[in-house]
Amino acid sequence: MKIPTDIEIAEAQEKLGFIFPPEYVAFIKSGYDLGNAPLEALEIVDPPSYADIYEALVSTRKFYDLPVELMPICENNSDYYCINENGEVVYWSHNGISNEKWINVTTWAKQMVLEAGE
Repeated sequence: MKIPTDIEIAEAQEKLGFIFPPEYVAFIKSGYDLGNAPLEALEIVDPPSYADIYEALVSTRKFYDLPVELMPICENNSDYYCINENGEVVYWSHNGISNEKWINVTTWAKQMVLEAGE
């Protein structure tokens, strides 16, 4: 997994049409660290096909009507953890938004690591 440069992060934001909150930028620069959590963070630079943030955004909007204010950052069995314009992480399933929400990416990532039993 390649850790993106500031330029690559800026290019991704422009391409995705979404300004990344500082906590998400820190998460990206950490190497998408989710410890042993069985989740696949979506990557912005040279992503493998199963973790491509651009493909995930297109397909979730096209096939599942993902709201434009949400940006998928992590897949979980065809459901997604997304960031919103306030920097919160929300769990979004193909059935719609759930009540699961975290104040920011840092809080969300810590909970995912804890739940994985680290």
